[in-house]
Amino acid sequence: MSAGDVQKLLAPLILRGGTALPCRLLPGPMEAVTDGAWITQLTAHKYVTSWWTPFLRISTGVPRPSRLAAHLKPFLTAGLPFIAQLMGTDGSLLAAAAKGLFAAGATAVDLNCACPMAAVTRNSAGGTCLQKPSWIRETLLRMRAAVGDRPIGVKVRMGWQETSEFTHDIAPALREATPDFVTVHFRTVCEQYQPVPDGHARMAAAREALPGMTLIGSGDLFTPQDIVAMAEQCGVDAVAPARGLLRNPRLLAETAALLRGTLLPPYSDDDRREFLSGCAADGAPHGFLLQMAANLYGKASSQFNDFLAHLTAIHQPTLQPPCHRSASPTPPSRTI
Repeated sequence: MSAGDVQKLLAPLILRGGTALPCRLLPGPMEAVTDGAWITQLTAHKYVTSWWTPFLRISTGVPRPSRLAAHLKPFLTAGLPFIAQLMGTDGSLLAAAAKGLFAAGATAVDLNCACPMAAVTRNSAGGTCLQKPSWIRETLLRMRAAVGDRPIGVKVRMGWQETSEFTHDIAPALREATPDFVTVHFRTVCEQYQPVPDGHARMAAAREALPGMTLIGSGDLFTPQDIVAMAEQCGVDAVAPARGLLRNPRLLAETAALLRGTLLPPYSDDDRREFLSGCAADGAPHGFLLQMAANLYGKASSQFNDFLAHLTAIHQPTLQPPCHRSASPTPPSRTI
């Protein structure tokens, strides 16, 4: 995507089989976040136009249709098109599960080969798969054989330890597998989320290594300006911020407004309070609410303390001050 093409982020992302996502500003999936109240509130506020599910871990068997339907229920209820994400190590099971997810209502299915969490990588899943590019290729081909003319994608990082792994090994495997879209996070697995000075250069290298393929960019997208810069400088076809939405749930809506040459009204403290109160009313866990309030206000702000008092008095009588809780909740298991 050249500088003149950045407006394409507002265009539908056309996928195989005649399906499409309404625009190319996509909410990245987040474990222990993209669920329940988060889905309900962002959908109700029209902050997103599509969804992307957290990974469904496929381990020893293919889930029954009823269990797949239960997993997808929040997204089906939201009424927006969505990408369903899979993770696992058995290509045959993943292919069968992909077919089941389409039958349950998914718009597209995505294979996660990027997650850097230790609980995932020590079980040889997620980002560990980048050490086996041939496995990624074969699994995507099995998924294609299973689902036919339905859109499939894959999420990767730039490598396990070195970015050279992407150019030398990972990209060739992806080109052979020809998924409908590839999501690239510009860090390696070993870098986790630590700062890197050359993120856009890495993404541009990924663009060059995957000519003609739909490339979705991810990594350090915290403001509308960050999103536009990645689109202009790296040639990505779409973007998928994740952590940026925790700082500003309106991020994608604000980006769309910027691209249209308009501005949304300032995101006021009342807006933040209303969003968080809605999450609380929808049953968001205490730890999630505390972390979201800290992200939106800052832990040292008077607004954060006021909201904490508000939750304690009205919504969550058992809520404890943040010093008694972990800054980030432990992700629940999604293994089926």
